[in-house]
Amino acid sequence: MTSIREEITEKIRDELVAGKFQAGLALREAELAERFGVSRGPIRDAFLQLSQEGFLAYQVNKGVTVRHPLIGEDREFIASIRVQIELYVVGKGFDDLNEEGLSQLADSLKELELACETGEVAAIAKADMAFHETLLVACGGEDHVHYWRQVCSRMLLTYTRLGSYKALYQEHVKIYNALKSKMKDVALAAINSNVT
Repeated sequence: MTSIREEITEKIRDELVAGKFQAGLALREAELAERFGVSRGPIRDAFLQLSQEGFLAYQVNKGVTVRHPLIGEDREFIASIRVQIELYVVGKGFDDLNEEGLSQLADSLKELELACETGEVAAIAKADMAFHETLLVACGGEDHVHYWRQVCSRMLLTYTRLGSYKALYQEHVKIYNALKSKMKDVALAAINSNVT
């Protein structure tokens, strides 16, 4: 069962990913507590969690502000770190990917397809990241998920990916089909193309 803190954190995260908060905006506990109909405690906890994830920046005596999205070389650099994590984990654990892992990936792929049909950026971003996280875990990369998430959070502040969400979905279909067909090099190339 989801706690109030987790629910509020997810709602604020979704709004950050959807671009509903302007970069550099100072967020106020009292305002959000009133808006969500909760005490300030869950808001404070959400701020802490989202600061640790990289969505928000906390500064002493200034409070919490929305981080500026990465652009240009900075975004390319972060994307290169993310793709290196994914290529390393999948390359190393490729032979460990079993039928259960493929089944979980198929479920994640279906969730992504459904999200793409809605056109809601936050839902698409969440399903996209869930697919990749499922892949990392299925290839034995549980130990790498924590810092992979931190890298991804910075990229999510500018989640626009492609003009067509159908094209985004098809990129993930290519990854899945290569994994299912045990075509390691094709799978790694498809991951690289998708992330960068």
